[in-house]
Amino acid sequence: MKKWIGLSLAALLLSGCERLDESVQQLKRMEEVDTDIKVKTVKAYTVESGEEALKQEISGVVSPKKELSLSFGRSGQISQILVQKGSVVKQGQVLAALDASVFQQEVSAAQGQVASASIRRDQTLQGPQQHEMETQRLQVEKARQNAEKASAEHAQAQILYNNGAISKDELDRQALADKQAGIQLQEQQIRYDKLKQGADKLEVEAANAAVQQANVQLTRARQDASDAVLKAPFSGVIAAISQTESEQTGPGREVFRLVDTSGWLVNLQVDSGQIGSWQTGKKVTVRAADGTEAEGVVTFVAPVLDPATGTYPVEVMIQEQTDHWRGGMTVTCVYEVKTNNSLFVPVSSVGIAEESYYVMKIVDNTLRKEPVTVGNLYGTFYEVLEGVEPGDEIVSSGLSYVVAGEVVKVADE
Repeated sequence: MKKWIGLSLAALLLSGCERLDESVQQLKRMEEVDTDIKVKTVKAYTVESGEEALKQEISGVVSPKKELSLSFGRSGQISQILVQKGSVVKQGQVLAALDASVFQQEVSAAQGQVASASIRRDQTLQGPQQHEMETQRLQVEKARQNAEKASAEHAQAQILYNNGAISKDELDRQALADKQAGIQLQEQQIRYDKLKQGADKLEVEAANAAVQQANVQLTRARQDASDAVLKAPFSGVIAAISQTESEQTGPGREVFRLVDTSGWLVNLQVDSGQIGSWQTGKKVTVRAADGTEAEGVVTFVAPVLDPATGTYPVEVMIQEQTDHWRGGMTVTCVYEVKTNNSLFVPVSSVGIAEESYYVMKIVDNTLRKEPVTVGNLYGTFYEVLEGVEPGDEIVSSGLSYVVAGEVVKVADE
């Protein structure tokens, strides 16, 4: 009986030790788990100098090299449309025409006015004809004879009046006739002298002005006739036809839309962090969504910010033939930037506190907040001017979840 009780006590003691040991092991495991939870795991980035060129990739929209709405310069009825939608046309090619009958009549009338004015000017410049001179000379001679006759009759009337043979009224009538004959002689003599002098300066100027005015009318009529014919201002493709033959049209009303697809223009919106590296004349690789590429050249970099978008407009011209491209499609422009061995860190590794930039350095598995001075933004990388050195290890992302002085574990990558 005592032996059985002793064996039972030994079994109980052994069982209790085993349970105690299991509890201790469980507590150790819980402590290890708790330790693992307190030490955060972070992703790290090792700072290196950029020995190769970085690439900025910015999306933009493609538009034709040229695109223009074409309309007639005056009102009228469309008599001919000589192209179709999709037609390839050359510069100067006639695309459509208005009914020109009215315009041709205006041109003919203006030409007649020019001819008449020119004849009158020529006659003025040549001066009076010989028969005009002779006719006026005879007029002067006739006026002289009349003046001499009136003067003699006046003298005779004066003698008669002195002798009481005629009245005072009769004497006055003879005096008036004598005076009028003298005035008429002077007028005819002036006309004769003027003819002998040749063309009058004022008359010549008036004749020249008449010719000039007639030529202006002719130019206007010809311009109206020219405006009745619509020509292609540049080579391209007819993208749209808005009107039909026999339809009334007028200035500013679109008839055709002409596009030049011999080249393409890509419009970009570059932010202030990247605009510093963009320069006119720089070559750019333009990549479409289907993987095709073309070479472009930066032709314009806006000197001021566009307040509507908060970015700087940039234009890239593509001179290559890319028939499979279409206006309005989105492409990506790849722009290479020389780094000059600068230091670069991911944008996600840079934080902002109190209007200054910082990174979280990892030193002996402990975080240290380090102020940095950043330069331009290149894609997803900041250029760092001060604050880090090559080989420094920094937190690459998730800065809002860590604090300075915290012990961390770097994730294996």
